[in-house]
Amino acid sequence: MIHLLSEEGRRALGTLAGRPLLYAFDFDGTLAPISADRDGVTLPRETGGWLTELAKRTTCAIISGRSVADLARRVNGSVPHLIGNHGIESPLSSPTTLRLAEEVCEHWRRELANEQSDSMAAAGGEIEDKRYTLTIHFRRAPDPAAACSRALQILNRLTPAPSLIMGKHSINVLPPGQSGKGSAASALMTHLRRDGLFYIGDDETDETVFSLNEGLVMGVRVGAENGSRARFYLDHQTEVEDVLKLLTHHLDLTPTLQDSHSPGRAGSIHELSRGS
Repeated sequence: MIHLLSEEGRRALGTLAGRPLLYAFDFDGTLAPISADRDGVTLPRETGGWLTELAKRTTCAIISGRSVADLARRVNGSVPHLIGNHGIESPLSSPTTLRLAEEVCEHWRRELANEQSDSMAAAGGEIEDKRYTLTIHFRRAPDPAAACSRALQILNRLTPAPSLIMGKHSINVLPPGQSGKGSAASALMTHLRRDGLFYIGDDETDETVFSLNEGLVMGVRVGAENGSRARFYLDHQTEVEDVLKLLTHHLDLTPTLQDSHSPGRAGSIHELSRGS
């Protein structure tokens, strides 16, 4: 993997500016820092400002495991295109797809509302209901590994059998036949008539995007990970802001900005507004 803010990575970023791409981002762990208090997660002010500037210049989307309603109130209109529930909840999703996903999740909720769910709760697992998918969280469990193991035992007995995607201290429970974010990202790219996809994500739920055989121009994982299909990586979530700055400046092709700041350390959002 290549560090995106290395000299080689910066050169690769610079080649994207002239292409009609879809620039897409995961939310938790990518645009916003991971937090044990998932309800309290907010988009950092400067990151949100640069994301808004980028979206003024090119086509941007956020693709998250959160529901679209949850995501929308956290990004406050920063980008026009939102995909939630790991790709199930998309502007392109049919009413039938959403109805069937909701029915399956309702059935699973009834199955989990028995002594098995008490056992999972005793191990520290928390069930988050996102209407079209479920997520089992165990970040706050006394023994996260034990909580994960117990959750998997219970989830593997659900009917119909769910598609399970591991996250960071979580298990994402998707209706059968749903493969994750990759197909939704590809469909949105095609619908918006973009000829390629740039994507940043931070965990296993994002590997379905990094694994796309066609359309992915650049995949970036937050945190280098052996076995990831992403070619590029960032050391930490805070570096995402630097990437947003670089992308915005490359699209602007503003020599004064690129000459007056060291690469990747552009000025504040207010300086950009004065210079453009």
